[in-house]
Amino acid sequence: MTKQEFKRLSKRDFTDAEYEAIETVYTFHPAISETEGKQQIASLYDTFGFRIIADMLPTAIKAKEYEEQIAQKKRELGKLQEEYRKLKYPLGA
Repeated sequence: MTKQEFKRLSKRDFTDAEYEAIETVYTFHPAISETEGKQQIASLYDTFGFRIIADMLPTAIKAKEYEEQIAQKKRELGKLQEEYRKLKYPLGA
């Protein structure tokens, strides 16, 4: 979601630093829907202000870390599977 999109959806003003946190929560918090997330985050912000975003930020950051670790492990698994395939089929069969 762009800053302009959020500006249109929200009734409150926000700073650039606040938007950075809002974007992180919107993108990574596990309670924010992948399909309704824009409306959810705007509604939360309008209803509770930045305090709710600040409270949700540590969870969003942790979720981001887990997503990055999962992606890394998937890459590692893919490499291992490819190495095993080469070992199993040395002539490329």
